[in-house]
Amino acid sequence: MAAIAEYVYRDWRKFKSEMIEELFGERHFKRGIFIFRGQSNSNWKLEPSFDRIFTFLSKKDKMEAMKELLTLFMQESEGMDVPPDVWNDEVKSLALGQHYGLPTRLLDWTESPYIASFFAFNDAILNRDVDDYVAVWALNTTSENVWNEGSGVQIVNVPSIGNIRLRNQYGKFTLLKTPFNCLDDYIKHFEDETRPLMKFLIHPSAVKDAIADLDAMGINHTRLYPELTGCALSAKVRLMLNVVEKGI
Repeated sequence: MAAIAEYVYRDWRKFKSEMIEELFGERHFKRGIFIFRGQSNSNWKLEPSFDRIFTFLSKKDKMEAMKELLTLFMQESEGMDVPPDVWNDEVKSLALGQHYGLPTRLLDWTESPYIASFFAFNDAILNRDVDDYVAVWALNTTSENVWNEGSGVQIVNVPSIGNIRLRNQYGKFTLLKTPFNCLDDYIKHFEDETRPLMKFLIHPSAVKDAIADLDAMGINHTRLYPELTGCALSAKVRLMLNVVEKGI
């Protein structure tokens, strides 16, 4: 069975210095070899929103229910200003639906480990969940036996034209097409694969160093959500950081 390699860090700087070496050895970082996902709680699985909500469905019914949900979304959207090519493409339809709150079997990823780290730490701050390790997941795209449509999970690209958030976040997706509830369970069935998934755990005490460092890189809500929503979220995070620092 393919095991999920885990690496634990108590310090943000140590994570930064050692993560790239764990992924690339002595080579330089190269975008696209790995994609990354940040989660504010290290105990959470790589579980799409559809599977979190519809846990009561049997494996037999799950795939049909997802198809029905997408059909219902398309019917409800009739007359809306949506380009016809979106409805003719399953991934584009799902990505559009997810953007507006439709539970899907897509998971958001990014080509940047630092953007993934930003989402992990910021979600922890906004949810006041700064007691547990955050997790930055790395998915090895070169494990082609695991990550392909025929096996059950594909890495998909959605054009970022008209979606500045997706462009600024270097966004990618995985689409789960099997009855498994999460990617963690899915990869257990690939015995000969080496490190298709890696999990980097960072201690919550690193939050202030991480956010300050990422802010210096230009990785903040104002940059990733370039509209008033981003400005509001940035203000909220900065206030929450002050609250955490004061121990309120």
